[in-house]
Amino acid sequence: MKTNRAVFSLLACLITWSIVPITDTWAKQESAASIQKQLDEIRSQKRKKAQSMKGIDSEIESVDKQEKQLNQDLMVIDLRRNEIQRKIDKLEQQIAFTRGQMLTTQEELSKISLRLAERDSILRSRVKAMYEQGNTTYLDLLLGSKSFGEFLMRLESIQMIVNQDNQILEEHQMDKDMLTKKEMAIQNSLESVELLMEESETYKLTLDQQYKKSLVVQAALKEKQDKLTEIKEEEEQALKELMAAEAKKLAEAKKNKKPSSPTTSRSSTITYNGGELFLPLPSNSYRLTSAFGLRTDPFTGKSAGHNGLDLAAPKGTDIYAAEDGVVTIASYMGGYGNAIVIKHNDKISTLYAHIREGGLMVESGQEVKRGQKIAEVGSTGRSTGNHLHFTVYKNDNAVDPNEFLK
Repeated sequence: MKTNRAVFSLLACLITWSIVPITDTWAKQESAASIQKQLDEIRSQKRKKAQSMKGIDSEIESVDKQEKQLNQDLMVIDLRRNEIQRKIDKLEQQIAFTRGQMLTTQEELSKISLRLAERDSILRSRVKAMYEQGNTTYLDLLLGSKSFGEFLMRLESIQMIVNQDNQILEEHQMDKDMLTKKEMAIQNSLESVELLMEESETYKLTLDQQYKKSLVVQAALKEKQDKLTEIKEEEEQALKELMAAEAKKLAEAKKNKKPSSPTTSRSSTITYNGGELFLPLPSNSYRLTSAFGLRTDPFTGKSAGHNGLDLAAPKGTDIYAAEDGVVTIASYMGGYGNAIVIKHNDKISTLYAHIREGGLMVESGQEVKRGQKIAEVGSTGRSTGNHLHFTVYKNDNAVDPNEFLK
């Protein structure tokens, strides 16, 4: 009986000893599976956010193009308005000059009218004299001469009177014709200039309406751009929160992971004896095109903050990890295009942006070493040319990378 009890006790101990490590292993496996499941969910949300930001960037790019085209249209309309205004000013001068001519013609008309009145008076006097003489004609006057000499004198006098009357009549008719022609010419000129003036003012009115409509469209585009930028900032903030959550889960997974013998990375590493962080591009392969801090935005032309360094380099230039760490994102990231974020420790993270299509050499969750090649230079996202945008985050705030690259 005692023997049986001893056997049962021994068996119970063996079972207990065997159960403890198995239970502990199951717990660890269950924890690792849960962490992996959460990681998968976070990464799925990250992919959706990245895709959403890609769509927003596409919309912003479209709005930027529309705004740029609209600005060109506004400039053309404004130039035309100025041109038409100059034409209107010139026409106004012509109208003023023509009206001045009309005043001068009116003065001439007054003089001609006076001459016509004088001639009318002479002709009336001539008619009155002939009337008072009754039926007496020029022939009666000639035949009534007492001598041949008187006859010649009367003939000469009559010829002078007739010539004078003819001259008066001709001048009278010429003045009338000249006055009529001048009045018609000036009137036609004035009507022509006034017609051009009316057409020019109508065209300018049309241009003014186009300009005002374009300004309304421009305001609408600006409002849409601001809204998209706001949405993009919200998406970027959500993406950062997902990255932080992923980094936390990766840290938890690392704690539960058994130490393993070091493996050779698929990407090569190089050495660098510079500052606290590794230089992300080969030395002498780049040039600094934009420093940290305020700068003129290449797209808007306005002064804006720049949270990193822009290092121009040929497409395909190697990009290196600035320090040991875990990749928390390796995908499209809004305006940054294809980008990589590496969390180095609780305080420091680094961002590598505008990586070329197909240039991502690491994956999210992968551990990398200082100086390891992680990507290649490109111009994806909101970029004006091949370059690396490099940002250093300290306690989630962007700081000047130069402080770490001395």
